[in-house]
Amino acid sequence: MGRSLYVVTGIYGSWSVHKTSLRSSMIWIPPIITAWLFAMSAICGQRTTALMDPMWANLTRLSIASVFLAVIAGSTDGWHLQNTALPWFALSGLVGFGLGDIGLFLAYAFIGARLTLLIGLCLAPIFALLGEWVIFGQRIHWPEFIAVLVTLLGVGIAITGKRPTNRAQPHRYGLGIALAICAGLGQGLGAVLSRLAESHASSPVGPFAQAFQRCTAGWLALLIATLIWARIKPTAESNLKHTSWKTVWPWMLGAVLFGPVIGVSCFQWALVLVGNSGLVQAIVSTTPIALIPLAWVFDRDVPTGRSVLGSIIAVAGVAGICLWPQIL
Repeated sequence: MGRSLYVVTGIYGSWSVHKTSLRSSMIWIPPIITAWLFAMSAICGQRTTALMDPMWANLTRLSIASVFLAVIAGSTDGWHLQNTALPWFALSGLVGFGLGDIGLFLAYAFIGARLTLLIGLCLAPIFALLGEWVIFGQRIHWPEFIAVLVTLLGVGIAITGKRPTNRAQPHRYGLGIALAICAGLGQGLGAVLSRLAESHASSPVGPFAQAFQRCTAGWLALLIATLIWARIKPTAESNLKHTSWKTVWPWMLGAVLFGPVIGVSCFQWALVLVGNSGLVQAIVSTTPIALIPLAWVFDRDVPTGRSVLGSIIAVAGVAGICLWPQIL
């Protein structure tokens, strides 16, 4: 009897440990899904820029996303428009969704989703580190500095792995890289300004309300920029009139849902489950690697071995930047 009880207890204990281990491993599913959602959003975003003018594509995408976020925020914790943090979240949106998304979608049209996302996502934490140092006075430690150098090395290897093949491409290629850097700058500084906004809040602001405020401010900036763009480049508006919306809408809806709506929501879910933003960011930073097979399948963008190696090195550097504060 005692031996049987011992065996049963042992089996139950083993199952409990297995169950706990399984449950612990399940928390990593949301950040992994987030990386793939962001990768799919990039593919859909690039397709929209191939079917219509990139500025109008971005404005349409952000308009739909703003409506979705307004409904979600209004039905959950409210919009918090009276909060003292509103001007700061708006500034964060102007930089992140304005400057960042303009650079992102224009870069899609010039160098494709794979390189754009690699450069933007890998450089964003570096710009965020610099922003934290300037605004909050946070020191950059030597391991973080080394991780920055590793990231820059990886990006440098990757962007030199795919060379232009005709005379028209070198100018577009260089401009696309510059725009992707602007996208990383907007995303990194936008995140720092969002953190600054939280420090000025008169009461806690929920994640959906934050996203709504930032997205709306970015939409206003993007609207003005798009109207100016239409003046400078009249063909952009004429291209919009001749756009086949039946072809565009599936990709546009995918760019909205996979990115600002479901993707961001899954990211927030991952933060709650994991409870460690550095670990979540490190996993989500693998998006450029997830994008490699997707770009291969959807865009026939076959990466060189040099590009794959550079992507892995860059993502490893970003992981180092994100994980080092958790070690301290």
